[in-house]
Amino acid sequence: MLRRFLTHDTTLKVVSLLIAFAAWLLVVENMDRESYATFRDVAIDLSNVEDSISTLGLNSISPDVEQATVSVSGVMYAVGNLSKDDISIVPDVSKVTGAGVYELPLIATIHTDSGEVTVNSVSPSRITVRFDTLHTKVLAIESNLNGLRSEVGYLIQDEVVNPSQVTITGPEAEVSRIDRCQVRSTVDEKLSETYSKKSAIVLLDKNGNEIQPDNLSLDVTEATVTIPVLKIKDIPVELQFMNVPDHFPLEDLEFTLSSEYIPLAGPEASIEKYASILLDHIDFKQLGLGSTYAFEVSLPTGFYNVENIQSVQVSLNDEGMSSRKINLESISVVNAPLGYKAEALAQQLSVELVGDAAVLETIAAGDIIAEVDMKQSSEIEVGQVLMPVKVYVPNGSRVWAKGSYEVVVSIGMENGEEAE
Repeated sequence: MLRRFLTHDTTLKVVSLLIAFAAWLLVVENMDRESYATFRDVAIDLSNVEDSISTLGLNSISPDVEQATVSVSGVMYAVGNLSKDDISIVPDVSKVTGAGVYELPLIATIHTDSGEVTVNSVSPSRITVRFDTLHTKVLAIESNLNGLRSEVGYLIQDEVVNPSQVTITGPEAEVSRIDRCQVRSTVDEKLSETYSKKSAIVLLDKNGNEIQPDNLSLDVTEATVTIPVLKIKDIPVELQFMNVPDHFPLEDLEFTLSSEYIPLAGPEASIEKYASILLDHIDFKQLGLGSTYAFEVSLPTGFYNVENIQSVQVSLNDEGMSSRKINLESISVVNAPLGYKAEALAQQLSVELVGDAAVLETIAAGDIIAEVDMKQSSEIEVGQVLMPVKVYVPNGSRVWAKGSYEVVVSIGMENGEEAE
């Protein structure tokens, strides 16, 4: 009988409706009941602190805590829908009037506050914050290297620190204690190539004691120390000559140099290719008995003069040499352009010869050639032109003419036109 009653469609509908109504009454009753919740690790918002105290010229320094626990209560559904992101905790800075250490009350609020949730407590209820005026100091970063040494034949140059300076910001009292800063490194090997290492910046007071940067802000916290290492090599000095007579045996001349080799230091790959140090030219037209020169030593960029030899003294070894003046009575003009004719107006010329004494004794005026080479003139014009005379002894003799010589040359056209 009961089974038949319960399986009747109409009866089932009525029973289901009664059960649903009872459940609804239960939910409504529970929704109105009070519920409690605790939210841990809620961040303390300090932005309002900075905004409020900036007008006092202050900055907050190191709050002792940065998170707190918040307990709330309210109707069940409102508390159940709440997360810690809906809670804001800010310190009360209304009593901050100047620099010092303050205990600030913490105030917690609900972002989505509809009056159905109440903040019961904040733990801790206060935080300790230090307020101070900020000061900025810029210091050069020094290097402190231990064990620095090089392999034999290498040169260590002054180290380079990058970046070269640091900007430090913090409480005025703490920043004023900082006297200098440095990066420290221990080199445990003999260097034969450039060395580079990054290290932390260390702050020091005037007594050399280290200062911990707990309340300080540094724009850079590390710096790289680079130690350039150059290879040392003795580079030979090389003479250069100009206006050398054709076929003159330069190897027969002897010069005394104050330094035949100069120790240089440079990048290894570059200095191995550096064959000689070229001095300025010795002009044969000015080379005579007792000639001496002082040539400056010029080096390419990147090379270092180890012994700081700035100049080389050069003197001609004139033992077995002499000089002699000879009067010439013939000056020829060669290589006149097509359609032109030219001749030297003067045919006499007194020249000084220098060289091997034994050779000079045997030389006569006829053994010497004096000529004007028209190819040496950039422009050829009809008229009288002062032009240089080349004087030399042919056949590779160890004799040369000292001095510069000139003669007036008359240039005309082959068709008969003469200079005005």
